[in-house]
Amino acid sequence: MHLNKKIFLISPFLLAMSSFSMACIKDPEVIRNQVKDAIIKNGLEKTKVMSMYENCKLRANKDDFEKRNDIELKKVKDSQDPEDSHMKDAKYWYRGMDKYEYISLDDKKNNNYERVVCVTEEKSYCGITPQFTYAKIYPKPSPDKPKDRIKPKITIRFNTEGPGWLYNDFTVKHGCESKLESGEPSYGLGDKGTSKNCDKEYKGRGIGNVFNEWLSKGEIQAEVYYVLLPKDPKK
Repeated sequence: MHLNKKIFLISPFLLAMSSFSMACIKDPEVIRNQVKDAIIKNGLEKTKVMSMYENCKLRANKDDFEKRNDIELKKVKDSQDPEDSHMKDAKYWYRGMDKYEYISLDDKKNNNYERVVCVTEEKSYCGITPQFTYAKIYPKPSPDKPKDRIKPKITIRFNTEGPGWLYNDFTVKHGCESKLESGEPSYGLGDKGTSKNCDKEYKGRGIGNVFNEWLSKGEIQAEVYYVLLPKDPKK
């Protein structure tokens, strides 16, 4: 009986240790523990951010790791395709999300990466861009935006069937005009977005609804591509 009681008391500690040991073993232990701790502190422990890091599909930027206040995670490169493309040539499109929008996307019961939620939000632009380096700076700070709406930042990559696939449908076939944001091209999937500049069919359907239909059918796939995590989100 005494032995069983000791095992019972130790087991929670062992479980806690094992959960940290599951993090990507390709990173040094001191980094693994800090990354996983930051994921938990930022409320993303039940999302694919955690599972992708544990499976080494997201890797930490180790440069000056201890000196920085934020942790960068990026998807392991799986092709030689460029991260930044012109709209006409783009196979990949990106959207930077705050944690609330991302958690809604990740919600396994109600979404599971099959619907971009800002499509149906009132007065939403809901932009996507073929430029990763531009998307990853979003969401941007603004005077009326709470700190937890700025960081963490989660950049989602949308994989289409091939180079120029989305542009050929939206712009070539349906006349949708892109918008330049700070000199970078984008489509707006929301009700304040690109639909008003499309042909009659897409203006009526809304290009965000068209995009979400493709997502739900697997014609476009959404995945976590980049994450910026504050080590201490309360500071």
